[in-house]
Amino acid sequence: MAPPQPDRSSVPDAEIVRLVRDGETAAFAELVRRTRRPAYRLARRITRNHEDADDVVQESYAKAYRALHRYDPSRAFGPWLLTIVARTALSQLRRGVLRAAAPLDEPAGEEGVALGERLANPAENPDARHRLIDVERAFARLSDEHRAILALRVEGDLPYAEIAEALEVPAGTVMSRLARAREALVEEMRKQERGGQR
Repeated sequence: MAPPQPDRSSVPDAEIVRLVRDGETAAFAELVRRTRRPAYRLARRITRNHEDADDVVQESYAKAYRALHRYDPSRAFGPWLLTIVARTALSQLRRGVLRAAAPLDEPAGEEGVALGERLANPAENPDARHRLIDVERAFARLSDEHRAILALRVEGDLPYAEIAEALEVPAGTVMSRLARAREALVEEMRKQERGGQR
């Protein structure tokens, strides 16, 4: 039986990375624990499929582990990892190796609960729930490029510079692509409203 791992929940990211670099590979599990949910959410947002998101996250952690020598300890680990997740997901999109997008009512993620049920408590505010589902439907109709850049900004909460790094484009390009992606999302929402879709 393996000895229990020490509690590292309050140890800074840079110190955890140092421990891993120094040979304490089990410490990497703490970085995974801290970043697993946002990494999955970002991967799912870009790939639109639970299995693909899992594959992307798994591959991203392997890449991050191998690239720890390039990690800058002055930065938080989370955004650095999300950049890797985004690149990995976008690479899969470009190669066309993703499965079909999952419908909104399909159970997914760790909770195994359909998206519509996770979004909001219908007893508290059914209109908010419908609105969020409408946004999800509109988001699903966007191009891969628009979905990816919005996911990096909204889901990943990455600043423009890190989005530019993830997409390998200038920061100015990020700003213009984000503006076009937002416009496209608003237009998809308008189409739904005109069509009475729900």
